[in-house]
Amino acid sequence: MRIESLHASAGIGGYYWRDQEAIARGAPRDGFLYQGSPSTPGFESIIQVSSTVLLTAIADDGRELHGDCATVNHAFRSGRQGLPVAQDLIALAEGPLQQWVAGCDLDQFRPLAAQLDVMDLHGKPLHMALRYGLSQVLLQAVAAHRRITMAEVLADEFGLKLARHPAPLLGSCGGNWHENVDKAILRKLPYFPQTAMVRLDQLDALPEYAGWISERIKKIGAASFTPTLHYDLHGLLSLRVGHDIKAAVAYLLEVERACDGRPVLFEDPLDAGNKSDQIALMGELKAALRRSGSGIRLIADEWCNTRQDVADFVASNCCDLIQIKMPDLGGVDNTVQACMTCTAGGIGIYLGGSCNETDISARVSSHIALVVEPTEFLAKPGLGVDEGVMIASNEMTRAIRSYAPRVNADQLEVA
Repeated sequence: MRIESLHASAGIGGYYWRDQEAIARGAPRDGFLYQGSPSTPGFESIIQVSSTVLLTAIADDGRELHGDCATVNHAFRSGRQGLPVAQDLIALAEGPLQQWVAGCDLDQFRPLAAQLDVMDLHGKPLHMALRYGLSQVLLQAVAAHRRITMAEVLADEFGLKLARHPAPLLGSCGGNWHENVDKAILRKLPYFPQTAMVRLDQLDALPEYAGWISERIKKIGAASFTPTLHYDLHGLLSLRVGHDIKAAVAYLLEVERACDGRPVLFEDPLDAGNKSDQIALMGELKAALRRSGSGIRLIADEWCNTRQDVADFVASNCCDLIQIKMPDLGGVDNTVQACMTCTAGGIGIYLGGSCNETDISARVSSHIALVVEPTEFLAKPGLGVDEGVMIASNEMTRAIRSYAPRVNADQLEVA
């Protein structure tokens, strides 16, 4: 099989682009929107409808292969690449990249994805979003050519095992703190609520909210249901306590006590403003939590965008897990290799991305989840719990049902 043509269209993302800096610093709410001017360069308003570029490759047998050039919700910040211009990506996809993919040998995925990482067009490397979308197309194409699942391609080429069961899902409850928690409990999600905290009033409300979640689990959850509670602070605690580790620990312990003995994950409680300082600050916080006797585990996200960033965070041992934020890594091969770096370094994998992604990128992500053994896997896109859980869960279930009868036992993870 070969690819004959590549087409690109302007599409929409699964959520919105939000200027987190403006929101965190007190922009007045106006329904779903916020009043005032954006704080972060690149934003036209504090909340913007997100866009993406939809790639469709046509194979010589008429088959269509899809990839979406998705970006993350909190754009422009924490060292992330700026948002792409859709028409620029479309011009590249339907111009020089169409010629390139038509010449691709589809026997293997990894060498093709590696070429995207170093490709230079018009004097510039490919934007991460374009590498993300095109690598999805190539992975699907190689899988179709070999008549196996995308998960099998990745397991074969990276020397990994295939999962026997779907990866544990993280339900992202977004701003609907109460109804979406009920959904997560009813669906028995092992990780939630993620919370997507962006305002200081949410930070103030978190201890009480954590207590409410604990009571709600007791009231409507099964007796055997023991979820891990994951809270993403987006560095907001720095706006309240600065870099005061003692004050940060006191706050986190207050929330942990409200969780009533349940395991707790905190994603980026503090934000130091750059990578090297973030690593140092998170390392201090982790050490202080250990000295306190707390069972809290820390997740790194901000300032950890590339494979090299992941390697640096792993080497520092400053955190317990790292969010592998897939769109920021560009090609999905980089996601796999970043996960392998975490595993080799004894750091847990939060296979993430963004509520702003699409159904296509979420399905491809689901195949990656089946080979990298994540601690938790973000159900995406969106912040409504149900839709993202359905997409990720069903895709993993389909893939396992497909490959399980044809692979040898030694190709599967230990049960």
